[in-house]
Amino acid sequence: MKKLKRFLISKFCGFDIKNPPKVKVWNIKPSDKICVLAPHADDETIGCGGLLAKYGKQCDVILLTDGAFGGNEDTQKIRENEFTKVMKFLNVNNFSFMRAQDTRLIEAYNLFEKLDLSSYDYVIMPHSLDAHKDHVVPQAFFKKLKKKKGFKAKAVYYEVWGAMSEPTHFIDISDVAETKSKAVGMYVSQGNIDYAGRILGLNHYRGMRHNVKYAETYAIDD
Repeated sequence: MKKLKRFLISKFCGFDIKNPPKVKVWNIKPSDKICVLAPHADDETIGCGGLLAKYGKQCDVILLTDGAFGGNEDTQKIRENEFTKVMKFLNVNNFSFMRAQDTRLIEAYNLFEKLDLSSYDYVIMPHSLDAHKDHVVPQAFFKKLKKKKGFKAKAVYYEVWGAMSEPTHFIDISDVAETKSKAVGMYVSQGNIDYAGRILGLNHYRGMRHNVKYAETYAIDD
């Protein structure tokens, strides 16, 4: 009946208007194991800091690049120290460093394929249209590795430098929004940009659609 109705509307009006996709609550189970891939130190907290604040004990986080681009010989150490402090602050289960060259992640599949992702239910990474060349690489690497090794993990995408047009799921982070803001602010080496205020602005906007104060949105592959 719905298809017939849309056909008639298209026929008589000359165009078809699709219903917007429904965005569901992402119900993370206590048994779920989650891996978060961060192209750079702070991407994981900007994109899914609320999720980490709520479910950190179920999450492992892998920092993919060394963070050295645009700095000096101490930059890598400074940024990795910040990342370590944030992970401990968010009570993350485990975290590690892959140390690909910053801005050249596309050249580091040989490092990525050594990651053991076989035990996870979800692997979270920036979406494929996020506005940074390192951010679009993990989804391509993940799909290639999953095809090769056949592990069970579903790909999940988060927002950093670009909002997703069609998220599929959301998490209410209203109760941990302040924690997320503090965690983002711990990356003091990232300059004077108010990353915390800006990403919480997006989370506040996202929450409007779901009748909550703050929400993180995600796209989960079927």
